Amino acid sequence: MRKISLFILALSFSFANAQELPAPSPSASLTQRVGLTDFTVEYSRPGVKDREIFGELVPYNEVWRTGANKATSIEFNTDVAFSGKIVPAGKYSIFTIPAEGKWSFMLNKETELWGSNEYNQEQDALRIAVVPTEGEMTETFTIDFTNISTNGASLQISFANTVVSVPFEVETSEKAMSNIKDALESSAKDKLWIVNRNAANYYLNNGLDKEEALNFIETSVKLKEDNWYSHYIHGEILSSLGRNKEAVQAAKKAMEIGQNEADKADKEFGYNAMLEEAITKWSKS
Repeated sequence: MRKISLFILALSFSFANAQELPAPSPSASLTQRVGLTDFTVEYSRPGVKDREIFGELVPYNEVWRTGANKATSIEFNTDVAFSGKIVPAGKYSIFTIPAEGKWSFMLNKETELWGSNEYNQEQDALRIAVVPTEGEMTETFTIDFTNISTNGASLQISFANTVVSVPFEVETSEKAMSNIKDALESSAKDKLWIVNRNAANYYLNNGLDKEEALNFIETSVKLKEDNWYSHYIHGEILSSLGRNKEAVQAAKKAMEIGQNEADKADKEFGYNAMLEEAITKWSKS
């Protein structure tokens, strides 16, 4: 009987340890690519729950873990410039000091802190001032990336009616140019058409040398003449150079190829409207 009682007790203890319950501040993980830099943010998400947040639950002028539970962390795989200050690639914890007129935003090298009790300013890799703004009510603490471009974005912190946006920049152009060079040198011959088209598209979308973009796309079209999208990009680049009559011809060629492909597959060509719009625009220019 004693053995049976001990077994039941052990079983009950095992069940209790395995029990899963909802966390008051659930954990979250956010990944985002900006340019060629990959970011990962891990944090816990407290709720407002009818509480006064800043100045009460989160005191002013004191270090805050910027979330709940374990200190929020951010990781990035290239150097990043926050307000012109370069932070080397790596993993950091995010701490802030909220205040009514201006916050301090810090990236700290210690990433295993639980809360902010053992926060050490000497371990800061970055400390900058940021200005909070009033926003729409955010019930659940939220971190997100906004204003994303090829060369930067903003890390946005939203809670209650407060929004803090931290802009940053990443180096994309040098790495992109290196990737283009490497791809041109190492890709198989049957893949060079897409390598050249990708390079042309990158130059076009980032306002780089238009003549070089034209060289890339014309090489792509010569290597593979039956891709409708390549002809469309050819038209876009020609138009950017003011050569709109040629751009119209390129768009018409794109439509012809795309329509033929769709007819063979017994499907509709879904880009007719886009190409017709481009032809109309370029014809009037």
